[in-house]
Parts: sequence; C-alpha cells; structure tokens
Amino acid sequence: MKNNISSSVSHPVHYQRFGMECIDAMVKLFGKEEVRSFCKLNAFKYRWRAGDKGDEKEDIDKAKWYEKYMEEKL
Repeated sequence: MKNNISSSVSHPVHYQRFGMECIDAMVKLFGKEEVRSFCKLNAFKYRWRAGDKGDEKEDIDKAKWYEKYMEEKL
C-alpha cells in the first residue's frame, strides 16, 4: 500500500512475524469484516487521543493508515 506515511507508521518492524504483518494475519484468521471493524475503531482511537502520548502528527498518520487500509484492502 503506497502512501506518504513513514514506514514507522505504515509498516513497523515490530508488527511483522513469520513473513507477514500482523494485520494480514488477522484478515486470514478473523476475516475481512472483523478486521474492518478493528481498523475503524483503531482509526477513531488514534484521532481521539492524537498527541496525548507523543507525536500528534504520527497519531493522525496512523489513523489515516487504518482508514486507507480499509478502503484499499478490505
């Protein structure tokens, strides 16, 4: 998925195991609809608390990543 978001947001190394990213494993295990709900709620969470734990821009970028993943992959 191409975007202008940094790799620390879009593809963090700590989310990768066994040759795939966690979210892709979630789709295989739980299905697209469950992961769509997860993405929607995670995007909401990142926007809700943007800046509270650190970098506000990074939080907004994470919310955008989840929204874009829903649109393009699910």
